[in-house]
Amino acid sequence: MTSSVLSVDSLSMVFGGLVAVDDVSFDVGEGLITAIIGPNGAGKTTLFNCLTGFYRPTAGKIVIQVDGREHRLERMEGFRIASQAKIARTFQNIRLFPQMSVLENLVVAQHNDLMRASGFSIYGLFGLKKYKRAEAASVDKAKAWLKKIGLVKMADQEAGELPYGSQRLLEIARAMCTKPKLLCLDEPAAGLNATESARLSELIQYIKMEEDCSVLLIEHDMTVVMNISDKIIVLDHGAKIAEGLPEDIRNDPHVIGAYLGEDDDEPLPELIAENLEEEPMEHP
Repeated sequence: MTSSVLSVDSLSMVFGGLVAVDDVSFDVGEGLITAIIGPNGAGKTTLFNCLTGFYRPTAGKIVIQVDGREHRLERMEGFRIASQAKIARTFQNIRLFPQMSVLENLVVAQHNDLMRASGFSIYGLFGLKKYKRAEAASVDKAKAWLKKIGLVKMADQEAGELPYGSQRLLEIARAMCTKPKLLCLDEPAAGLNATESARLSELIQYIKMEEDCSVLLIEHDMTVVMNISDKIIVLDHGAKIAEGLPEDIRNDPHVIGAYLGEDDDEPLPELIAENLEEEPMEHP
């Protein structure tokens, strides 16, 4: 049985009188890809913001296991979640440094390692060997990720000048340069064409298989979700309505009802579940 890298227990997030996340519990298996899906406004990004320190949840417990240590995320300051709890994330809207080069975007992601190696600037100021070795290692890691995402020839180009699909891949590579235990991807396939989505899927599967990193994915593109996910969690109006393997979720009447507005007690039109997979939801 796969152990859990992340456990979410009875998580709720309330804004005034609005319940955005309602008593949600789930586990993310170590070395697996877990997808969170649901209609627009289901609470998916709010859930991500609770996991990554942007919001402090109203109630609930969030635990991640890193190197034998347990971290309670709901108690941690946001800036410590990346460095200590080893969680990295991307956003619906790309947040690269557009005027930095492609290579510099990956090197700057390793800021914490470089600062430790510099003795918080002392070693770096005097150019000591310890810092120079760390600096060279950070560039080597950045170049390795550029090779993986096919952007070596664009290393010196400004990141903001890259095609949209390449910017998506670069943002994921930048997150991976922080050496996360859990990678949280918020709609990484948004705006991608079929070829770019396939390339994205290959990269996510590579991260799962080769980088000792679990993946938690929010996505509207059902083709991506069904093709790469080990487990799918479905939210609707802030509550979890289903959880299971892709083939189970594809045919779950509660899930189909949430997306298409069908009454759960009425007979479902033939092939609706198949259409759920074949027709990606529109992005907000």
